[in-house]
Amino acid sequence: MSVIGTIVAFLAVLVVLVLVHELGHFLAAKRAGITVQEFGVGFPPRIGSVVWRGTRYSLNWIPLGGFVKMLGEDGESEAEKMRQQGLSEAAVEQAMAGAFNRRPVWIRIAVLLAGVAMNFLLAGILFSVALALPVQQGRGPLIITEIQAGSPAVDAHLQVGDKLLAADGHTFPLSRDMTAYLRSRAGQLVTLTVGRNGAEVTLSVRPRALTPDQEQQGLGAVGFSYRPETLVEVPSSVDGPLAAIGQGFGAVRDLAVQIPGGLATAVGGLLGLNPSAGTAVGPIGIAEETGRVLRAPLVNQLIFVGILSVNLAVLNVLPFPPLDGGRIAVVLIEGVRRRRLPAEREALIYLTGFMVLIALVILISIRDISRLIGG
Repeated sequence: MSVIGTIVAFLAVLVVLVLVHELGHFLAAKRAGITVQEFGVGFPPRIGSVVWRGTRYSLNWIPLGGFVKMLGEDGESEAEKMRQQGLSEAAVEQAMAGAFNRRPVWIRIAVLLAGVAMNFLLAGILFSVALALPVQQGRGPLIITEIQAGSPAVDAHLQVGDKLLAADGHTFPLSRDMTAYLRSRAGQLVTLTVGRNGAEVTLSVRPRALTPDQEQQGLGAVGFSYRPETLVEVPSSVDGPLAAIGQGFGAVRDLAVQIPGGLATAVGGLLGLNPSAGTAVGPIGIAEETGRVLRAPLVNQLIFVGILSVNLAVLNVLPFPPLDGGRIAVVLIEGVRRRRLPAEREALIYLTGFMVLIALVILISIRDISRLIGG
């Protein structure tokens, strides 16, 4: 896939995931009687918009997801502007009747959690569909399509076009069984039987053990890309739609539990607190992976987007401003104090959190760029 195609595909996936998230906020706010001022696809400047039932629906030039703007989302700033414009207190109170910040704590928390819930729901649906679909199995020998520089495959003198017939005398009907066997023999000498130019050649290779960071970079134990000799479509092993739904949403739960620990380890590695840990992958790395996945079967694509959706949900629920979890924390603090935080203090909290978040994204993106340049 071309660079432009990869970028377009990445932006399309991003827009879908963020719009689903924002749709959750939108539907919950409407249900709670909160005034939704705008639902935007992309970010301003605007291409165009329409107003329907009191809400502006806009299409914007910057294709990085979307947003929902609710009255009172920024505290009392709108009310202050109305007072400065000369509106009476009665008129201000009437206008602010549908404001987000005037709703009870539990309603505001429900609206903020609705985006996370929608991302979990989307992931569950995608996983369920993927589990119910037929899958393609690679069978027979592996045909090498690419050799990774500096890998054990180079040392073993493997070549593009070689057909891996056996390892240590074992043949493997399924392609994945061959690669699993090679991974399991890390550090040990493996004898490969290779078909080359109509003859059989015997080569020795010592598979390497991989760190999480190397796995993220797409490195293999031996260091080659391959295609199976044949691809066979087999029915799903899941017993019916209900079982697929159960397993799909179970996978969402299991993944959501694992993500916070993995995220903490990755960020620790990024900051040098845990040098042996793999580093987090930023937007550039995700875009690169999107391009690879789009060349894979539909099942792989559904699972990939589902995984991104779960990651987005878990990231947003973390108690870190300006994410939804951080906003929920502010709402809870206000509930305990029984009064709102000063607007200046709340703005400072969100600005500080936003700056830290952007700094992390920049650091991760620098790592991504260095990895791409370094190969």
